[in-house]
Amino acid sequence: MRKLFEQLLGTLREFVKQRDDLLLLVPCADTDVPLLAKALRDLDRESASDLFLLFAEDFVARDAFATKIGTQLQQEHELSNEVAVAQSSKLPPLPTDFVDPHRSPLARLEAGMRYAHSLIDARVGQHFVWGLVPGAIANANSYLELLVGLLPRPDIRAWMRGARIVARVPADFDLASSPLADCKRVCVKPFAIPPDTHEKELVGTAADPTLPLPDRMQAEVQLAYLDYAHSRFAPAIERFLKALAFFQWADVPVMEGLIICGLGDVARRQENLPEAQHWYECAVVPAAKDGNSMLMSTIVQNLAAIAFQQGRFVDAEERYGELVTLKRAMVEEDGLAEALEWQGVSQEHQSAYDRAIVCWYEGALICKAFDMTERLARILDHLRRGYRALHMRDELEQFDAEWA
Repeated sequence: MRKLFEQLLGTLREFVKQRDDLLLLVPCADTDVPLLAKALRDLDRESASDLFLLFAEDFVARDAFATKIGTQLQQEHELSNEVAVAQSSKLPPLPTDFVDPHRSPLARLEAGMRYAHSLIDARVGQHFVWGLVPGAIANANSYLELLVGLLPRPDIRAWMRGARIVARVPADFDLASSPLADCKRVCVKPFAIPPDTHEKELVGTAADPTLPLPDRMQAEVQLAYLDYAHSRFAPAIERFLKALAFFQWADVPVMEGLIICGLGDVARRQENLPEAQHWYECAVVPAAKDGNSMLMSTIVQNLAAIAFQQGRFVDAEERYGELVTLKRAMVEEDGLAEALEWQGVSQEHQSAYDRAIVCWYEGALICKAFDMTERLARILDHLRRGYRALHMRDELEQFDAEWA
């Protein structure tokens, strides 16, 4: 992955420096777009003189696309001028053409390009890089036709001197059969990450004797989780145990807890709940020693789920109560609402509806405050069930009126 990313960075650097092409088309899958955007951001940070303008709006229609780009640049323009102390360092006003909804999408984009060109000095070798990296492209042909309009026709326009446009296109893009087939000053550099690239890189890291042992053991842990995800349980256990021995020796409790938790996950996937419970309980000690609240909450949640699955509802209630305490301390609203919901369900299985209603009502308030609509609907159903079980007709009527 690192090697592929470095190659992508090299491709972008080379494109910015060359003088023949205006548009670089990068065919890639939707899942690979974040790496393309990151490469452009990294290139921006390492360049002291070039101007980078990056836009990641999804493409559905040309008009909406141009509007979103205009809105983003307008917001960035206002923010830049707000933080600029000296008047001389403030950016000049944006052209009205750029944000005029009555102008064509192409005219608006060109107005933006002209504005970007006004901020650089092409005579001293400065460039502006206009990056279009939509995460999704709903109408590829319309998108490509918009890009055609940004190319010489046939003459080079003033804003093109010093300009470099990087545009993500669909992974199956074929230049010869596209609207750009006969266009000049266009180059195509596909970017694709093979599905097993990350795993191969980790295998190489784990097997490289020249690397520090902690790095190799970190790779073993990641490989173990990949094995677990693909149901390769025997190699997952072997890798986990190998890494566990090292991190116990090195006294790194957070890694020790993470690995033991991974062994519990493997046992749970194999439906060996007693062994899974054993591993999760063992993981509590190193997690507590490290003070890692995220790891501890994961362990407690797993123990609560196992107790519930085994029908040990008293234990499940207690574990979910501990999870509520942890989520409160972490100020994690979604996790807190979930823990309260399941604590209430555990109490319901004990016919303790009076306690369950208290948990569910608090969970509902949290969901309402933070717009968790799906979980809110589920918790409200729990509450209605609780009121009916306790024959609290007046309270149920008041509840329905309040939450309608």
